[in-house]
Amino acid sequence: MNMKIKNILIAACLMTAANVYAQDCVMPISIQLDEDFTNVPPAASTILYQSLSRVATENGLTTESPITPFVLTVHCDVLDKSNLPGPPVQTVYNLGITFYMADTYSQKKFGTVYITLDGVGTGEVKSYINAFRRISANNSQITSLINRGKKNMLNYYDTQYPNIIKEAKRLASLHQYEEALTMVLSIPICSKGGDEASMYGLQLYTKYLDRMNLYLLNQAKALWAAGQDQQTAYDVCAMLAQIDPDAACYGEAGKLMKEVKARVRSDIDFEMREKYHDQINLEKDRIAAARAVGVAFGNGQKPTTTNLMWLR
Repeated sequence: MNMKIKNILIAACLMTAANVYAQDCVMPISIQLDEDFTNVPPAASTILYQSLSRVATENGLTTESPITPFVLTVHCDVLDKSNLPGPPVQTVYNLGITFYMADTYSQKKFGTVYITLDGVGTGEVKSYINAFRRISANNSQITSLINRGKKNMLNYYDTQYPNIIKEAKRLASLHQYEEALTMVLSIPICSKGGDEASMYGLQLYTKYLDRMNLYLLNQAKALWAAGQDQQTAYDVCAMLAQIDPDAACYGEAGKLMKEVKARVRSDIDFEMREKYHDQINLEKDRIAAARAVGVAFGNGQKPTTTNLMWLR
């Protein structure tokens, strides 16, 4: 069990729960820059990726969901290149950039937008970078493309959510709770299946917590059995304090805490246990934490490259 996930979901409870509920109609999108398709210098691709992510985020999309068939990408062509006398000599690029928004599963293209941008810099890469930084999230053509795409995306989730939930249940039956959460919570709250997906996500999260907390309890037991000195007592209680009060093993964890406290002379601060309980007591915080588990799982997987040449 990856203990880093505990830190991730605690942080999510504190920082992202409000955003999850405030942006109910956010749709998941993947930003992809296939080198064979994008035609951009690798050194400038990071800036292009950041610009596309900004465009997506400011237009009601999220790039945080690791499972989505939808992609936003671009193809870049050099229309003109010239130099301005220096020193230093400046390179000027006039770029033609075509935006694509599509469903990669069905290979359905939602539409394209073509814009031109100028970039000036001390060298070719700098020119590309400066041009990409000028991509505006408020461009009316880009906004129109994304809005068309979002309608298609919503229709997909409205019709496919039963199949997505069914697959999540199959994964859950194999105790693959993190992957199941990743899948079921990719369904937008604003879609027809949003409420059902959120409720089932909470069920999955409870099962995930039980499994993770049982692991913590067993680790604490093993640590306490290996040595029962003052430092070990503190370490054991630090682990037990992370166990969710709603977990099935919480009662057993409480008994072990009492045993540890009885064996040591000084008091141990259990304040963080109460803080943790307060953090995840509200349902909206638990949904945020559940989403964080899915995102953490998805981000830990090996990235996949989708062939985008069919878009041209």
